[in-house]
Amino acid sequence: MRLSRDYVDVVGGVGLVLFGGWVYAHAAAEYDFGTLRRMGPGFFPAALAVLLMVFGALLAVPALFRSGEGPRISVRSFLSILAGILAFAWLIEPFGLVPATIALVGLAALAEPGFRPIRTALLAVALSALGVLIFSQGLGIPIPAFRWSPA
Repeated sequence: MRLSRDYVDVVGGVGLVLFGGWVYAHAAAEYDFGTLRRMGPGFFPAALAVLLMVFGALLAVPALFRSGEGPRISVRSFLSILAGILAFAWLIEPFGLVPATIALVGLAALAEPGFRPIRTALLAVALSALGVLIFSQGLGIPIPAFRWSPA
């Protein structure tokens, strides 16, 4: 179904702007911004909120001037993404970051028709390695890559 405007991107962009505005308002009300030389705890969330609002506007404004397709609602996509998020949350504590990430990527990949197992496996391995490098090694967050402690 062809529409006169790309309402999917308009709604998505407005949603990003609204969410960014809420995050900015929360950061401004709850935390000190500090200065550029001595940033406070509210500076980084506020800066990310502004970027989110800018990207939302960059998505929504051009969509007002182009036609687009009507929204397609896919229950399969919703359920597989939700299952991936829940699997990650349930698996990270007893099994570690790598198995939880692999489960997340594998289940989320089922959202798209035409499942590609090799591409999904490569993505899962790459994201697992990046997660370990960034969170465990780089930031020092105590999330083990692998753990075996069944409930």
